Amino acid sequence: MFSRIKLRFKSNPPLWYAMSIAATWAGAGSFIVGSQIANTYGIFPWLLWALGNTLTCIVFGLLAQRMPKLRNVAKSKPVQILMGLMCVFQIWVNMNGIYEMLAPTVIGSTVAYVIVCALSIFFIVFYLRQATFRNVATDNMSWLAVYALIALLVVYSMLTNGVHGISTEIDPVQIRAKGWLCVTLAFGAFFYPTFWELLDYNEQNEDGTKQISMTRPFIMGGLLFGFYLLFVLAGAFTTYSPTVDLLKGVLVALVAVSSLSSFLYGSMVNFGKKLGVIVDIAAVASWQLLVPMGVMGVWTLMQNVRIWMVLAMFAAALIWWIVDRRKAVTA
Repeated sequence: MFSRIKLRFKSNPPLWYAMSIAATWAGAGSFIVGSQIANTYGIFPWLLWALGNTLTCIVFGLLAQRMPKLRNVAKSKPVQILMGLMCVFQIWVNMNGIYEMLAPTVIGSTVAYVIVCALSIFFIVFYLRQATFRNVATDNMSWLAVYALIALLVVYSMLTNGVHGISTEIDPVQIRAKGWLCVTLAFGAFFYPTFWELLDYNEQNEDGTKQISMTRPFIMGGLLFGFYLLFVLAGAFTTYSPTVDLLKGVLVALVAVSSLSSFLYGSMVNFGKKLGVIVDIAAVASWQLLVPMGVMGVWTLMQNVRIWMVLAMFAAALIWWIVDRRKAVTA
């Protein structure tokens, strides 16, 4: 099965990359946080949040290979270590998201815990060979299922529970807050190691995958993620009854698994395979310590730290470029 999938992927990779990019960016918070923002603050704060989420992969695609020295900075040892540590943080976020959505259902907390740990260990072992291709392929399969499930969930809930409005109030405080959030999200993808690895994979072409311009897949990935967010917004206009809790839990689990698997792989990319596996196992083993914080607490803390790291990357790349230019002029 995987051999046939790989042949199709190798001959025409753009959409495969795009789906994987959208799936990797999503994370558990895309559904949980998106629904909370729409229902709590209304349509305009949600639109700012959604804009930042949609732009981030597009911005990465436009700048990652064009901004002088940025890629060199991203591949430098200090940044690699920081990205690897952020992978651990993201692993916890997405494990937490899966657990929080499955535990209250008929599955129960114990089975939910076992599922989360089993999935994590599976992907650690699964990525020991052909990691980039396997990550792209599994992301595609899970993301197709996400589109189908979220459409079913929203349509069913609207038919059974009806449709209601959400706030259209323009609150200056929330607009400013979500405007800054939009900016932080728009540059968040630069700290995703699997995105940088996709650029290397495309250029090195070690397994014969067709080499392409990677700008297009990242733009497509951003738009595909924006399309998914439209379903998240549609869900804010209805009510999810307890009868669909399991379906909703499976949906968020699928969304989170794509990101979880990518960050388990990301730590192998940044720390090397052997050390990366050790880091991943340690992250999975220590995850339960993070459960009491909840997805929102962990997600907010991560956002506040990541933007400053990305801005520092841009500054370092600019300084590096200026120094090299001056050296060239002097020579």
